[in-house]
Amino acid sequence: MENPSHKPSKGTQWMQFPFLSEAAAGLMENIAETIGEELGSLLCTSRTPPDVTLFKNSKQTAEGSVVLRAGKDKGQVSFVLGSWLHCKLTAGTLDIATIIVMLGPEIDAPHFMFEFIQNDNNSVVLLLDLLPRKDVVVHPDYLKRYYEDTGLEKLRKGLEKIPQSKVYVPSSLYVRSVVSPTALLYKFKSLQQSGGNASVGSLEDLDVLVKEIVHPTAKEVLFKWLDAFRHKGKRVGGDESRRLMERDNQIKEKGIEIDLSSNMPRLFGHEITNKVVQAYRKGV
Repeated sequence: MENPSHKPSKGTQWMQFPFLSEAAAGLMENIAETIGEELGSLLCTSRTPPDVTLFKNSKQTAEGSVVLRAGKDKGQVSFVLGSWLHCKLTAGTLDIATIIVMLGPEIDAPHFMFEFIQNDNNSVVLLLDLLPRKDVVVHPDYLKRYYEDTGLEKLRKGLEKIPQSKVYVPSSLYVRSVVSPTALLYKFKSLQQSGGNASVGSLEDLDVLVKEIVHPTAKEVLFKWLDAFRHKGKRVGGDESRRLMERDNQIKEKGIEIDLSSNMPRLFGHEITNKVVQAYRKGV
């Protein structure tokens, strides 16, 4: 459901999501605002060009926004990215909202990745994870520090028990290879669509589910990530730092840039796509 009149929450907003449902926009803007408040002293003001912070295709069937904020100290925070795409397709309206925080090579804490996909308000998809920066098989201490001790598995199992939820399997093999074992990857449908009992109550409505369950869960994951960044992150240097940088660069190139380059041209054409990709390269 389009919601261009949605009012952002109080405080400084570096990213807004105007076409999501009210509950979904509230979720994404609250996460963006919290990141801005908690990491604000570590981030530069966005210098993303106006034709990248808002762009539309010639047919007026798709529009989007990408906002980048570089870290003041690239060793700690590389960049923060917020984006949304609103597309009118033959099968209906599709909205994709994304927030990513990429850390720098002087600390080994995971990156923060959050994507929310809404399809005509008939279903929503949640992709929420602390992206590991080391092989958790080779580094079991990393698995324990960031994934076992943080209680993320409890949150994952909690979403799994919701009647409307179904584990979501990303079509991209690359995405499936970089997420953690505790990644929250779920698709939610209304109880009537999923064959559940419509008398369960408030959870029947997807907006209520997003507001009452998904929003607090995402906020808890964010604060667990902030705690990991501030208190559990191990300072690294030398060869270990270089290995982190190599892995990070692969994620930046394949997980973000290639995704932009492959998906955007069919919606916006090559001219707009090139502007967005160039702004991304310059911003990171």
